[in-house]
Amino acid sequence: MTAELPDFAALKNRFDDEKFQTGARAELRRVAEPDDVALTPALYRLFPGQKPDDRHLRLAFLLPCCKHAAKAKSLGTQLAEAKVAEARVLQVARAHAPLDMVQLRRLLTHIEPTVDWTEFGRMVWYWNDRAKRQLVEDFYIARFTPAKGEKK
Repeated sequence: MTAELPDFAALKNRFDDEKFQTGARAELRRVAEPDDVALTPALYRLFPGQKPDDRHLRLAFLLPCCKHAAKAKSLGTQLAEAKVAEARVLQVARAHAPLDMVQLRRLLTHIEPTVDWTEFGRMVWYWNDRAKRQLVEDFYIARFTPAKGEKK
């Protein structure tokens, strides 16, 4: 287990770089579940010289689904702005692995968000009840915060 976090933004840039083979990107887009990522050469190209664990699998599973922009809004906020049904967000938060990642990926594919991979990558890396709660909180705070000039 490595003590330091990967550079998530650099990882996304490496995935998007034209030197990273198109076929490898396609492999990651086609896998059905995070565990299936372990059987793709693309995973080992993304993390050269490392023995990937579940955290690496989650990152690789979600890399094809989001663009990167520094200072992008949180995923929960973007889900609220895209008017995603709260039941779908709660379904992700309540599900257990690997179903939670599969459902999260479906949401990402649906809204095609641009996330700050520095923050989003950290959430995926530590994916646990606390990360899920943060996603739900961001969603509800964005959803129920009145717009400027709007009466409560």
